[in-house]
Amino acid sequence: MCLFGLSLGCLFACQVAHAQSSVTLYGIIDDGLTWSSNQGGHSAWQMQGSISQGNRWGLRGLEDLGDGWSALFKLENGFNVNTGTLSQGGRLFGRQAYVGLSSTRYGTVTMGRQGEAIGDYIGTFSANGMLPGGILFPHPGDLDNNGIDFRLNNTVKYVSPTIAGLTGVAMYSFGGVAGDFARTSAKSFALTYAYGGFQFAGAYTSIDHPAQAVPEGLWTASNTVNGNYGLAAGSYKVIGVGAAYNFGRATISADWTHTQFGDLDPTLGAKIGGHATFNIGEIVGLYKLTPSLQLGAAYSYTAGRVSQTGYAPGYHEGDASIDYLLSVRTDVYASATYMHATGGAVANLAPVLAASSSPNQVALRIGMRHKF
Repeated sequence: MCLFGLSLGCLFACQVAHAQSSVTLYGIIDDGLTWSSNQGGHSAWQMQGSISQGNRWGLRGLEDLGDGWSALFKLENGFNVNTGTLSQGGRLFGRQAYVGLSSTRYGTVTMGRQGEAIGDYIGTFSANGMLPGGILFPHPGDLDNNGIDFRLNNTVKYVSPTIAGLTGVAMYSFGGVAGDFARTSAKSFALTYAYGGFQFAGAYTSIDHPAQAVPEGLWTASNTVNGNYGLAAGSYKVIGVGAAYNFGRATISADWTHTQFGDLDPTLGAKIGGHATFNIGEIVGLYKLTPSLQLGAAYSYTAGRVSQTGYAPGYHEGDASIDYLLSVRTDVYASATYMHATGGAVANLAPVLAASSSPNQVALRIGMRHKF
């Protein structure tokens, strides 16, 4: 009788534990056709995925530990839908990979590979974050990581409880160079506020020797947008703010970032010392004609300056999109973007397109996105 009762008790306890735990499989698949007016002097048609949102599949889990505590994890893979290959430098879980503990009273601590604050929080107010054109609408060269071209390895992240609409975020990424663990380290912070239809965020990210810390970052490679500043930089710092207001069918948002590539090393490709700075301002509008049909438009301007030479590239960018929901999981969309460069620079809608041979570049896109 006692053995029978003990067995039932164990079975009941296992069932309760199972009921309080969950693991979810999820993902996004985006694909379509992109036409560009000028890549290296020629127009081009391309089949491209990960434009409205990055293609991914992932697992997220949550276990209720009682008394407001829970254990959590996320493993998220990025992939190329047209070739089946891995994204994020060939990493299996290159988008996110972390485990942590959460408390309704004290906040959440996670450890692993995670996004930094500019992309995660300021990026949500940009055209890249709000409109289905997605990564076709990045800031030039994604200099501020607004389009989330890189994540940070070896991180510890803390997110506070939300109090009176305010939430704080702090992250530290440990360096990986033997004998100098400050090298390739990173710090990132954010403060967000939400009240009714109003949202606000401020964020800051600093990375030591960014080309080594985040080699997959778009600006760590040579390109005509930043002139190798990312590759040659001893430091990388970005500060940004963003805000949005929703009123009925319409949403309007704005964001601003200041990016600095500091301690430029002439031996690493910059050919100069000093620093390069980029100030980027953007405004975005979104309007829902019906629950299934929405229109969007955006404009951004980038002002760059190189301290040692006085070189001052500028980039005007206009974006437009239309998105139609076939269901809650599936939509089709069309988008257009135009960039005009000044100050002797050429247009470059990277990372989607190669650089234009002129100051102008146009991209048109039709695509489909499915979420599961």
